[in-house]
Amino acid sequence: MTPEGGVLEYREGVYIGYSAWTREGRQPAYWFGHGLGYTTWEYEELDAYPDDEGGARVRVRVRNTGTRTGREVVQLYLAPTERGDRPHRWLAGFASVEAGPGETAEADIVIAPRSAEVWRDGWQHIAGEYVVAASHSYAEPRLSTRVVLQKIR
Repeated sequence: MTPEGGVLEYREGVYIGYSAWTREGRQPAYWFGHGLGYTTWEYEELDAYPDDEGGARVRVRVRNTGTRTGREVVQLYLAPTERGDRPHRWLAGFASVEAGPGETAEADIVIAPRSAEVWRDGWQHIAGEYVVAASHSYAEPRLSTRVVLQKIR
């Protein structure tokens, strides 16, 4: 883009990074959060519970299915059930876990009500039902459930 009259207009809106790739139907060489490691992981269980702040508490159990001890960054992505002009999904939280071969580990992650806000001439909370997906990376959701986020204050 070229500035016009000394102004460079910002046109991407909320569609930057991996959200822009998804919107355009394109695929990068490495998706956001892909990570590299020396073991493999199975996502076994996902539980989400509303909290008193209008967000949610999420617990994800993973199992190291490889032959070496390793670390996994469990990523949570939110996707609105009613999209509107919003990305398909976005990172809402993450936690790192470690486990030996065959062992399980649990990631406890809080999704803040702020995760349901968008900028529209100021921050606006979009209350409602969301799909929360536990993922190895943006492109690899493993488990999902639904959660209701609301603004308490």
